[in-house]
Amino acid sequence: MNTSSDFLWRLIHSLSSSEKLFFKRNYIGATGQALYIKLFNAIAVQKNYNEEAILKKFTPQLNRKNIASQKHYLLQLISDAIVEYDSRNSIGHSIYKQMLLIRVYRKKGLLSEAHSVWKKAVARARQTESYAILNLLKAEYEKMILSSSVHISYAEMHSIFKGHLITHTQYAGLITLRDIYAEVLILKRTAHFDLDKTLKEKTRVLLQQVDDYSSALDTKSFWLRHYYQLSKATLLYLLNEIPGSFQLLQQSLKDWEKNPSFIETHGEHYIELLYMINYAGTLHGSYEYVEHVFNLTINDQLQDKTQRANFEAVKYLALNKVYNKTARYKDVEKLVKSMKTKYRLWEPVLNADLNRTVSLSLGIASFVLEQYDDALYFTKRGAIYFKDGGREEHSAVAQVLLLLIAYSLNNARIFDAQYRTTYTYFYKRKKKHLFETALVQCLRRTFYMKDAKSKIEEYKKALEVFVQNKEDNVQQQSFAIFNYPGWLTSKIRRIPYRQYVEQKVKESSLA
Repeated sequence: MNTSSDFLWRLIHSLSSSEKLFFKRNYIGATGQALYIKLFNAIAVQKNYNEEAILKKFTPQLNRKNIASQKHYLLQLISDAIVEYDSRNSIGHSIYKQMLLIRVYRKKGLLSEAHSVWKKAVARARQTESYAILNLLKAEYEKMILSSSVHISYAEMHSIFKGHLITHTQYAGLITLRDIYAEVLILKRTAHFDLDKTLKEKTRVLLQQVDDYSSALDTKSFWLRHYYQLSKATLLYLLNEIPGSFQLLQQSLKDWEKNPSFIETHGEHYIELLYMINYAGTLHGSYEYVEHVFNLTINDQLQDKTQRANFEAVKYLALNKVYNKTARYKDVEKLVKSMKTKYRLWEPVLNADLNRTVSLSLGIASFVLEQYDDALYFTKRGAIYFKDGGREEHSAVAQVLLLLIAYSLNNARIFDAQYRTTYTYFYKRKKKHLFETALVQCLRRTFYMKDAKSKIEEYKKALEVFVQNKEDNVQQQSFAIFNYPGWLTSKIRRIPYRQYVEQKVKESSLA
């Protein structure tokens, strides 16, 4: 468990070798014998944080009275070092440094130099749509006018000052859409398809607000277009209006392809776009397009360690869906084998939503490949992340999947234990869906049956319930995660689920 007392240990162990080298070269004195340096080295070699061992090692120099101040000082130094290291290639930070330089020049009366830097900084800020820094640069322009000599001409600078990429009204729209997008992201974290009346109403209200800014598509601002497209696409996705959502996502991707420089500076937004293409694209059935998107060469611009891990995790999710739905099971096997080794390295930098989604995806893939022990492991592991108040629909998927795995293991002890857990979960849950009840009851009834014909009749009964409720959006979306009707049909035909999917894909290609 993470605590504030071991934060310094976690921070030091998160440093890359390059960051450690930068810290030691630029923030440690020539001798390197200061107490805080000894503290750094001691913490760096600890597998688990042990303050008592550190106190014992460096007594009497380090004791309970001064260790807090030494840790605080070391933390401050490391924080300064990693901020400087991370900002070396940051365009935003570079422009901000120019703004600080303008301020210093102005205060020293070096106005010609301040003017020259100001013009360059404004051009860069507008090119990168760094509106917050632009506002600071405008403030510096005002102060230069107030403090300058009457003999200095500001005609050129004033012309630059008045030049705008977007109007003030459009800028206000950008701020509003950005705020709406933040609400949309939080909403998506709550649910993707099992929305109650309150969430549906909130989604529709937000969609109406976004529609007020449809003129954003005709502006020169990349970010105004992006926030409009992603906000609307996500809201349409939540309302199960997949074609409209997918079209907007395709438009947004084209915009990013035309402006690839933003991928390096705002990779998180680009990854979220790909994440949405993964969802909407597969639901739309555009499997070739989804696979194409995740193999684009511009994706190579995501070089940051954390961003790269998130991209690879999302890419795995997308390709796993595509390969499973197109019955490319050899590719599924290769993908899962690779992911099982890499996921452990990526897990610490993935958020809870992505971690549980990846775990469930690995669980489903392992189940389809009949690797039931791995399926049980990853699905249970993913269930750990359901405790953060996130998507309840994922919890329901996990409970049904765990019961399917226990059923396939054909172990009475494991099945009975999992059935009690699954039954209790759905009994306590306020939302009730007929397809879940039918499937759970079907598995319970057939597990101990010996007669094959009786089992088949029970499977057919569950399938009838599915057909009767085929218009239920929650059922449709749940079946998109895993094809429960297909699995039951494979049991009726007495063939492996993989073989059933391969037959269906072959039939559809011949149709």
